[in-house]
Amino acid sequence: MSLCITAVHPGTCYEPHKEVQEEENKAALGRDEWQGRESHKPMKHQQVIENFIKEGEKGRGTFVKANRDLLYSEIPIGYRPWGRWYSSNAGQSAPLAVRLKDESLLVNGARLPWPISDHQSSVLRTAETTSARFGVVPFHSIVAAFTNGEVRDWNRKPIPTGQLQKEVQIVVPSSGERWREVTETDEHGKAHTRQVHTLGDSVVSVRDRCYLSSVDETGVGAGMYCFTELHSDRAPQSLEEALNFLKPEVVMEAEARGSNVRRQGEWFAIPTKVLTSQLMSDVERGLAIYREQHVLGTDGHHRLEEAVIYKHGPRKGEVYARGVIEHTDGEHHELNLGSIRWHSIVHNIQGQSYTLKGSQAQFD
Repeated sequence: MSLCITAVHPGTCYEPHKEVQEEENKAALGRDEWQGRESHKPMKHQQVIENFIKEGEKGRGTFVKANRDLLYSEIPIGYRPWGRWYSSNAGQSAPLAVRLKDESLLVNGARLPWPISDHQSSVLRTAETTSARFGVVPFHSIVAAFTNGEVRDWNRKPIPTGQLQKEVQIVVPSSGERWREVTETDEHGKAHTRQVHTLGDSVVSVRDRCYLSSVDETGVGAGMYCFTELHSDRAPQSLEEALNFLKPEVVMEAEARGSNVRRQGEWFAIPTKVLTSQLMSDVERGLAIYREQHVLGTDGHHRLEEAVIYKHGPRKGEVYARGVIEHTDGEHHELNLGSIRWHSIVHNIQGQSYTLKGSQAQFD
């Protein structure tokens, strides 16, 4: 499967008052060093970020720092945001963006702790308002792709910047983080619209394999983040083409005929004209079996209310369903196919895919 929880939802950029900023600077540098460096204050975080993205320049803020190729956030061990208590996030650090060989930016889209998440929000906003070519991908997913799913957490196996630059490319850049309207057609042909949050859909290449980094609108809430390997002998030229790479030929043909093909996660439902009597006849002849509450796949999570699965004959392997398709873990909106027409259920075309659970990338 290729389902994931919604990725980062940037908040308002944290802009402390002057007194609070001074406390943070003292905590980061040490009070003795601070007293001797009052005339050499660190750069503002936003300036460090803008310099890195726009000019490729180095810079050092209190918490946000950059060299030529890496922008990162580092919270000191003695971090006291209000001067009264130590923060539980003290001592943490995270990469925010890496400059790749062609000057494109790989921006970290993982869910990060505060106040690093505010620095991340500033990076995303700045990248969107410049001419920078960038892709937004949770770095946990990059690690999962590098290790074929053996490691799913960036903090367990951070990849050196030089290796990222050598083996990661932005194929289709991100258009930025935004909300988009999705139109869906129900079993009665009635259209419904809802808003879906996109992290910044893009395609990246990791070790010569292309991955679609996107939000699946069939997921509950505002969409679910997905990082899915594309099976193709060439790189896609657009996001739309990348999405089409996931569609089997039978789905493309049905859409070309104007059929109302619907989807839940990695499964497509194609309306057919197959009669119930024909299916039940094949069940009686032993060519197929009839099941209620049938779960697709050996370790699957998509459950069919009614299903006919062909085990023998020319249709061996075909699955037909009607009624409701639901996710056993409740990670997708229910898909109601109706109680009359049978739909052919087919899997998408994909390689490995990675799922985010909390702050980690899961391998499916």
